Amino acid sequence: MTQRTRLIATVTAVAATGCFLLMAQDPPAQNPPGRGAAAGGRGGGGRGKGGGGGRSPDGFSQFIRPLAPEDVLIRGKSLYDANCASCHAPDMRGVPGKANNLLRSAVAMDDQHGELIGANLSRHNPPVNLPQADVTAASEYIHSILATMGSQGSPPGRNPVGLKLNVLVGDAHAGQVYFDSHCANCHSVTRDLKDIAAKYPDPRNLQNAWVAGMPAGGSAFAGRGSGGRGGHAIVTMANGQKIEGTLVREDDFIVILTLADGTRRVVPIENGSPKVEVADPQAAHKKMVLEMDDAQNKNMHDVTAYLATLK
Repeated sequence: MTQRTRLIATVTAVAATGCFLLMAQDPPAQNPPGRGAAAGGRGGGGRGKGGGGGRSPDGFSQFIRPLAPEDVLIRGKSLYDANCASCHAPDMRGVPGKANNLLRSAVAMDDQHGELIGANLSRHNPPVNLPQADVTAASEYIHSILATMGSQGSPPGRNPVGLKLNVLVGDAHAGQVYFDSHCANCHSVTRDLKDIAAKYPDPRNLQNAWVAGMPAGGSAFAGRGSGGRGGHAIVTMANGQKIEGTLVREDDFIVILTLADGTRRVVPIENGSPKVEVADPQAAHKKMVLEMDDAQNKNMHDVTAYLATLK
């Protein structure tokens, strides 16, 4: 082997050895991809508070952002279902061709209390016009779902937060005071509402029932929630005669009433005549619900807390 050949072989061996040593070393540390990278991400140094209380090592905002009170989340879910689910889907994964996946939405993740989501709603197509309190509640509900996602964007449910929604957040004594002054003229806790909490053991169902005036097993709130049937009706005949009774049935062809003496009267209808007027059996209840409304739903929660004691 010539001197020139030996020199080339030596250089080649040294280069190969260097490459092998570089390949054998650990690769340089890199920040993990995503919004919460340690050095520069939003959920990184300074905001993590221990990685969101141990919920996620990523420190993403959806894990370290405090959750809203349970009653706000319940209200937010109903608002989301009514205004958002048709396009963004009930599971927030989006409906193809309609709206994006909120589980991957940077706006939803960066939003704190509805300020970013509300700004997007103002530019929404079609427009979504909600009071700021409703925007906040719906946003907080979206946050609560994002909080159950696992690390690296795995689906909700991988990282459950153990939420136990409870609407018994009111003052039962204040609820009794409100009930006595606003409800006792139509309802009695010793008659139609006796043991109402036993009929509705789930406080959420109890609240839904009394607010909507729905019956419980055909006893509590009797006569309400019947969609007109069972209400007082007045049929005005062509000659001016009025027939009054309890509505049994009404369609395009006949109206059937139960008269005061217990007999039934069937009146044929032709071309919208005679005129039939049916009193809404829930009219008083609807009026009461509107009158009791307030920004924090305090009266509603107080009455629910009171009714929950009637077991």
